[in-house]
Amino acid sequence: EASPIISLNGERFKAELFENTRASSKITSLLVELEAIRGNSGSQKSVVVSQWTSMLQVVARHLQRHGLTYATIDGSVSPKQRMDLVEAFNSSRGPQVMLISLSISLSAGGVGLNLTGGNHLFLLDMHWNPSLEDQACDRIYRVGQQKDVVVHKFICEGTVEEKILHLQEKKKTLAKQVLSGSGTSVKKLTLADLKVLFG
Repeated sequence: EASPIISLNGERFKAELFENTRASSKITSLLVELEAIRGNSGSQKSVVVSQWTSMLQVVARHLQRHGLTYATIDGSVSPKQRMDLVEAFNSSRGPQVMLISLSISLSAGGVGLNLTGGNHLFLLDMHWNPSLEDQACDRIYRVGQQKDVVVHKFICEGTVEEKILHLQEKKKTLAKQVLSGSGTSVKKLTLADLKVLFG
């Protein structure tokens, strides 16, 4: 039986490539790391951050398959539920992994989002503004954190992510210049930035 085909921008792909049960290189690497963390110490927990709720849903499906307990905080979770999930995660008996949307982590809904129960942070996709990723890291790297914090950043070689990394480094340099008084503030992507990203 022939595999269904999906046409995307004039190219044809096997439909199975788009199934949310399929493990990409990022998902595979994430699962290897999470399994190692689980195997090394029961007291270490992880926070997985993505800009995309659909990515968090894919991760959740793979966590279930691997027997890793998790909770998810995204835009569909009420503030009361959010606080209950955070409290459970920060307790020793709570889930091993917290999946969190980058937008919730940074929005007003993220105020007080203290995830010090986790000491591993996984950034699955990159944002052009490095300060947003720094704010996500601040969710676990806070007063009260008693474990060493490890940030895992996934960057696929030969993709736009390498260009975003270059752009982040440029933004960090600009921020340092602004703070030292030798530069001007930049809050938006410039045309030059877009050309770097998309050629």
